[in-house]
Amino acid sequence: MMTRKTTLKSLPGLVLASSLLLVFPLFTGCNNNPDSSEALSHLSRAETYSEQGQFRSALLEIKNAIQKDPDNVEHIVRLADLYLQVGAAKEAAELLEPWMQEQPEAVGLTLARAYVEQGKHLSATETLALQSPDSPEDQLEAALIRAEALRKSGEASEALALYNELLTSNPENIRAVEGILLAQINLGRNAQATETADEWLAKNQPAPEVLYLKGLAHYRLNQLDQASNTLTDAVGLIPTSDIFLPIRRNVLSTLSKVLTEKGQMTDAQIYNRILAENQNSDAREQGQAAIAAIKDGNFEEAKTILRDALKLDPENEQMAMLLGAVSAGTGELEEGAQLLTENLDPETTPTQFIRAATMVQIDTGDREAALKTLDRAIKARPNDNELLAMHGILALSLPGRESDGVASLSKAISNEPERVRFRLALARHYLQNNKPDQALGQLRMAFTTNPADWATTSTYLNVLIQQGEKQEAGEIRDSLLNGYGDQPRAILLASLADTQLGNPDAARTRLEKLVKESPELQAPKVALAALYAQSGQREEAVNLLVDAATLNPDSIRPLQQAGQIYMQDHTVAEARNWLASVSEEHPELKMNTDTLIALVAITQGELVEARETLSRWTDTDSATVKRAYGQLLLAEAKAAVDNKNWSSARAIAAEAITLEPENLGFALLPVGIAQAEGKIDEALSALDAVEKNHGEATATVLTRAKLLNQQKGPKAAYDFLSEKWQATDNIQLVPTLIQLAKAEAPGSVGGLTERWLNEAPQNLAAHLARADWLMADNQETAAAEHYEQVLARQPNNIAALNNLAWVLREKNSDRALKLAEQASELAPNNPAVLDTYGWVLHLSGMHAEAKTAIEKALALAPDNNEIAEHLEAVRKAM
Repeated sequence: MMTRKTTLKSLPGLVLASSLLLVFPLFTGCNNNPDSSEALSHLSRAETYSEQGQFRSALLEIKNAIQKDPDNVEHIVRLADLYLQVGAAKEAAELLEPWMQEQPEAVGLTLARAYVEQGKHLSATETLALQSPDSPEDQLEAALIRAEALRKSGEASEALALYNELLTSNPENIRAVEGILLAQINLGRNAQATETADEWLAKNQPAPEVLYLKGLAHYRLNQLDQASNTLTDAVGLIPTSDIFLPIRRNVLSTLSKVLTEKGQMTDAQIYNRILAENQNSDAREQGQAAIAAIKDGNFEEAKTILRDALKLDPENEQMAMLLGAVSAGTGELEEGAQLLTENLDPETTPTQFIRAATMVQIDTGDREAALKTLDRAIKARPNDNELLAMHGILALSLPGRESDGVASLSKAISNEPERVRFRLALARHYLQNNKPDQALGQLRMAFTTNPADWATTSTYLNVLIQQGEKQEAGEIRDSLLNGYGDQPRAILLASLADTQLGNPDAARTRLEKLVKESPELQAPKVALAALYAQSGQREEAVNLLVDAATLNPDSIRPLQQAGQIYMQDHTVAEARNWLASVSEEHPELKMNTDTLIALVAITQGELVEARETLSRWTDTDSATVKRAYGQLLLAEAKAAVDNKNWSSARAIAAEAITLEPENLGFALLPVGIAQAEGKIDEALSALDAVEKNHGEATATVLTRAKLLNQQKGPKAAYDFLSEKWQATDNIQLVPTLIQLAKAEAPGSVGGLTERWLNEAPQNLAAHLARADWLMADNQETAAAEHYEQVLARQPNNIAALNNLAWVLREKNSDRALKLAEQASELAPNNPAVLDTYGWVLHLSGMHAEAKTAIEKALALAPDNNEIAEHLEAVRKAM
């Protein structure tokens, strides 16, 4: 005998399903000697009971027939049909699903109908695709299911056309006219729906289903008298039964609304009482109590209510999902993940629960499962913008799925052009992939749609300035001032733009006015303080940042900036005293000042003092304190390793991992400790465990390459890293790969640098690596172009200054001398820089100055033969 897997049942509302299963549990035993004649007898009685509206007895008789003849799929289909008749579509589907593989033709159509009646149009369509109905009856059934699947997928116009065809060829078919009416109502054609119902009723016997939809259309048209009369007629036509049928619930609930709006409260209460008597009021009350507790922030109380409710009704899916969402939101990820995933159906689960389920899957590291859920959800609901946005943003974060993410977000934008944050998400994706032109395209359209979305406009201005589009940035600044001159955020963004566009005086004037008029805003004060610091008014900047810090004591950033500026004119000891004085003057900043004092102590190697300072705040939930304590643990672990105190280092690492289990850097601490101890096999085993918990990441790949280099040599590290680069195109692997390739595969360096630059054309490190290879390959002119690009964005890049000076030493000696001098000022103790500077001086005829510079270079690098040769040549020229 085939058995079916027990699954959680549907939500409070479908009380019918749970009540049926409580009264008539499905049989699990098998009769090895089926008596077909007894089974037929049960079926005959079931048919009689069903015709009389005694559905409970009918269900029991069919189950008795199944017990007598368990392998007869026809009995299974009959039970499923009866489930559908009483509105238990989920139970019908669960009954039929185990038979689908062996008996698809026998159960497929009924299963498809069960799916579509649950709203699972995608499953219904997929099941229909496996069918080949040959009889006219089955072909009609398949067409009706297909039409309803279209309607429930949101394609109401297509569904209406198909239903019209079906009604034309089957003019008495109630499901066909129901479908037409529902599609017309979905499309807002309520007047047309009443006409369609009247036409059908004039030619056929009145049916409560048709009267109900006619009454609903009247109600939508606010024709309350006509709605009341039509629905009252429908009530009289509903057959009596021992189960509260869905049609009765629909008619009575709509009639109650109509009567209430007409002011006939007494009549409405009659129907409300009937509805209340036929629903699970306990479950409803518990659900309302749980929601009230959530709204009040009493999450523990809400979880207790929901857990108690599930003990009484373990098959209540919505209760389970609500508990899952609350549990996940309060940090109980394991319980939340289990409840949400076990009860989630991507086709029918409300979007808010899908969001909760996918978020907990992401939080537990199962991003692929989260995306799989969303794949199915958007396939079932292709125009649900919330689902499209979730799918798009998640897909963008997964290698190989970026194009799917772009497609989903693009569709969401097409559906709702005013949702400019969708464009911002796309723009950020393009920026991460070094495609600024595409990012700007999205940001321009977003700004045109809604300039007052400040996060998007801020990104737009920043990208324009980074890409050198200063004219356009100036136009956007003017547009903000002209159109939103009374909005503080617009003034702030315009001022920040002016700062970067080289107009600090205009920005300063505007910000000083904004700070005076809106002293409660933190951001303008921080921006103005930055301008003060740039102009040398460091004391004013510090005071303003402290003032800004008091506006939001939970944020440490303004106070941290103030400390950095203060340190430019003061010693470490003075900075500590200053922080102490700030905490005395502003007690609300005490936690942050202590945190900064501890961080300063960590940088000075005073770990005992740092631990003592942070210990005052061990009972807080501050993320800032937690991060500082993590920095302390890292420093303590390093100190223990330096002292070869391995057991202490491991204990500190374990504490760090407990503090932040999701922190990959902390997770890798045991790997580094084992490596430092020389236990490479142990380090590799620890690394395997890290990747099992956190997945493979850039840090783990580079760590493995380093371990392989130490264990088996650079070739093994190079082969491993090269394979990873080919598979992932992860540009963060390239710098290490190039260093290994220089020794193990020098012929590949040119291709590596070229591919890196193609993948990341804005990456300055890629330009430097490419230029260095071109220099080594005697392609100095080509190398110069890359050095120029680096200096255009980083004027003080020492490597680019030095190497470009060398390239230009003979072609443009004046500029070469200027570049080399600048590099020597920035790196006065770098022998390579001093050698270049000295040689360029020599070529310019300044031999004495050249001798001084190269002598210093040789003193710093006494074994460098090239520097020694340069010094000899200069001496001969003197």
